[in-house]
Amino acid sequence: MVVHRVPTTRRVIQWAVAAVTIAIGVQFSLWVMPHLAGRWPSVSRPPGVEAFLPIDGMMGLRHLLSTGSIDPIHPAGLAIFIGICLMSVVVAKSFCSHVCPVGLFSELLGRLGIRITGRTLTPPKWLDIPLRGLKYLLLGFFAWAIWWVMDPPAIESFLASPYAKIVDAKMWLFFASPTRLTIAVLGVLVVGSVFVRDLWCRYLCPYGALVGLLGILAPLKVTRDPALCTDCHACTKVCPGRLPVHGMTRVASVECTSCQDCVVACPVDGCLAVRPPLAAGRSRWLRPATASLLAIGLYLAVVTGFRVTGHWRTTVTEAEFHERLQEVDSPVYSHVGGQAMTE
Repeated sequence: MVVHRVPTTRRVIQWAVAAVTIAIGVQFSLWVMPHLAGRWPSVSRPPGVEAFLPIDGMMGLRHLLSTGSIDPIHPAGLAIFIGICLMSVVVAKSFCSHVCPVGLFSELLGRLGIRITGRTLTPPKWLDIPLRGLKYLLLGFFAWAIWWVMDPPAIESFLASPYAKIVDAKMWLFFASPTRLTIAVLGVLVVGSVFVRDLWCRYLCPYGALVGLLGILAPLKVTRDPALCTDCHACTKVCPGRLPVHGMTRVASVECTSCQDCVVACPVDGCLAVRPPLAAGRSRWLRPATASLLAIGLYLAVVTGFRVTGHWRTTVTEAEFHERLQEVDSPVYSHVGGQAMTE
């Protein structure tokens, strides 16, 4: 694999999302720290922080499908979860290559590794394949717990529990005061991602596993026109998913994130492009910028829909947050989540 040019629109979207994510993180910190110290904050809680609660978002979807109502505690988390799923089920797995900030960080680490060592390490197939299965095992556990073990009343009870109401603050505390084990694990993942491209994304991310499976259904995937192909292998050389793109007519693998790096690398205009199935002729293919804007547009449409209909901000009041965050170390905020997942 070589350091290569990436689609400009995709990179702009990635950096824009990263900037918004950082701004949300800063605002949430400025909100939660005064509460934890017994003071009232000067900023409001940003609903976008719920993007970091994917399990809660999955529970919110189960609740929505079971009851027809939107979870009032973390409605933004549900909106973001649905938006991510929608964009990935239309433009295959596009969340990973366009919206996920971890994906951007991992990609940059991998490119750094190539510049340092001139290559990226590729585990042998006998190791790579079972390692890729780990993320599906993690996804399977969460799906089993949420869709099989917990019935609708249990889901509703958990979503309204004291633990769920401040789970975002618990998450913030986990990273604000990390244990040595946490630091060691994060260090291994960061250093490992320098030498093994997309270490976390490829082997461990259950979110990536979910959107990869949804991407199987996507009508829009990277497609190669054999009549135009010169068999130069430029597409395969730059593929972060390590797919043999030069030999595939339609890139339908769950590892393809629709990053379109292969499309940009291809020297023949229209040979590689995002296309619907059975597309005939060059009039039915999407340029990289068009495909990227379509994917992010679907995501923003869902988020905007939730905002304009009043399902974006939590119904938990600032006073209740203040009271609960004073007792954040109480056992009720430490064990309720685990109990709900196992009852």
